[in-house]
Amino acid sequence: MEKQPLPHAEHPQVLIVGAGPVGLTLAILLQQYGVPLRIIEKNAGPSTSTKAMAIHSRTLEVFRELGIADRAVAQGFAIKAFSIQANQRRIINYNFSLLEAAWPMLLSLPQPDAEKLMLQRLEALGVNVEWNTTLNDIRQEADGASALLQQGDGEEQWVSCRWLCACDGARSTVRKKLNLSFDGSAYDSYFMLADADIEWDQRRDEGAFFLGAAEGYVAIAPIDGKGRYRLFFEMPHALPPEGERPQLDLATFQSLCDGRGQQMTLSNLSSTTLAAFQHRQVTQLRHGAIFLLGDAAHIGSPIGGQWMNLGLSEAYNLGWKLAWVARGYAGPQLLDSYHEERYPVAQEAEKTAHRLTKLITTRKRPLVWLRNNLLPLISGRSKVQRKLPSLISGHHYHYCGSRWVLNELKKGERNSWRKKVTKQALPVAAPRAGQLAPDVMLWAAPGTQAQPLSELFRQRYLLLIFTAAEGDSALVAGWQAMAQALVAGYQGIAARCVADALSADAHDGEPRLIADPDWRLHRRYHADAGCLVLIRPDGYIAFLGKDADALSDFLQTTAALRQQHDAAVTDLLDDVAA
Repeated sequence: MEKQPLPHAEHPQVLIVGAGPVGLTLAILLQQYGVPLRIIEKNAGPSTSTKAMAIHSRTLEVFRELGIADRAVAQGFAIKAFSIQANQRRIINYNFSLLEAAWPMLLSLPQPDAEKLMLQRLEALGVNVEWNTTLNDIRQEADGASALLQQGDGEEQWVSCRWLCACDGARSTVRKKLNLSFDGSAYDSYFMLADADIEWDQRRDEGAFFLGAAEGYVAIAPIDGKGRYRLFFEMPHALPPEGERPQLDLATFQSLCDGRGQQMTLSNLSSTTLAAFQHRQVTQLRHGAIFLLGDAAHIGSPIGGQWMNLGLSEAYNLGWKLAWVARGYAGPQLLDSYHEERYPVAQEAEKTAHRLTKLITTRKRPLVWLRNNLLPLISGRSKVQRKLPSLISGHHYHYCGSRWVLNELKKGERNSWRKKVTKQALPVAAPRAGQLAPDVMLWAAPGTQAQPLSELFRQRYLLLIFTAAEGDSALVAGWQAMAQALVAGYQGIAARCVADALSADAHDGEPRLIADPDWRLHRRYHADAGCLVLIRPDGYIAFLGKDADALSDFLQTTAALRQQHDAAVTDLLDDVAA
């Protein structure tokens, strides 16, 4: 996307409070879009303890947009599966290799390592975190927000910004200054955590929960594939007061393993801690010019490894929207979609983690029996096995109920061509507006390198016009003209016609064509001639339909995009209609 110069970051459009993974992700995205920003952090430097370590498959797609995915995968360790076991039996097995994704895995990458990659990327883009800088106060202004910052030397300064983004964690100063309630409760149990080398007979590329009805569960997650693991011991009672808490030493953790029937030997203990987990949420993610992200907005059970990933996805959702409004590509109402889209996702994630926690920690004998004996029968089915990993990988979250997307196609309006075109089976479900756009590896001519569709909508909208032309060059030319008319008045939108190889070879003008001789893209999108698919910069389908007028109206109203050169665009659309 072409970037025009904006005011210097001494007068930031965006002030980011908190330089953990969520704040760093947002900062990288905004800087890549050319939006001036400042990012502050009260601590003297980045994290040094493991904290979060699970990087889900969808988050790796976000890392790709940050420019750090390949380095993250090379530095981390791919966990192929994670199981829940009781009485030496797997009752649920999450096989991440079954994911239909660019990275079918759960990546183990401790938070300090992830932050280091992000900091290196941000610094390479020309932005430095302002360490030892504390937020002391905030004010909502008519045209933005102001923040009172205190640097390490004690000097205070008011800073004005158009938007302030709270990425400052579970004890968020921003949330407290806004006097927001953080509703929820604490779990009855507390947890003992540690990193350790383990000698045992289990696979090193799998993690597991080992359940016990009375003494609590043990969770073990590989860190590096070389025998080092993160251990979670549930202690089935409230956190004891100071002075009565267990020693966090090797003997204590080894005793816990022995007492819970785990045949393993621990050594080289580090990153030990006690934690009492809670599940809490704010009720609004946006308050005027102030946005809440990550743990500042919600916290929950660590089971499933959702919360850091959820915060990174929130930064990804908000980042492009702030950039579009900052650059004048969209109206300010687009920012309302952040809460409307992400709050339901956060609620779903909290409910899922809470239910899974209750399932794992229940002490009620009838429920324990049902869990240990009934769940294996259900989860062992092949259909369930394929679906399970997507439930925690992040790919199943969607915005289908959002007013910011439009599924204009009615039931039965697509796929009239499929029997004529191919006898191959179509995917089980057609994509819908509000879902992640299926990322298809595009056809490539011999001697050329194939690229994924996702490369075409990085930092911009992408309009796909499916032609199903079967060599009809004149028909394809007509679709090209319509695509040109639809996107001519908007910045940040590209268009491609998807045609068979003959049609693609016949036309190399604008908009360019995607050759689809084996119909892989048509089939994956269940698209016949004239199907219009608009994909957002964050990879979600914004519009799906066949009515060009409906798409034009969607761009100007629902999507809140601002039209450039209205008269010229109108003339072009009139020419196409004629």
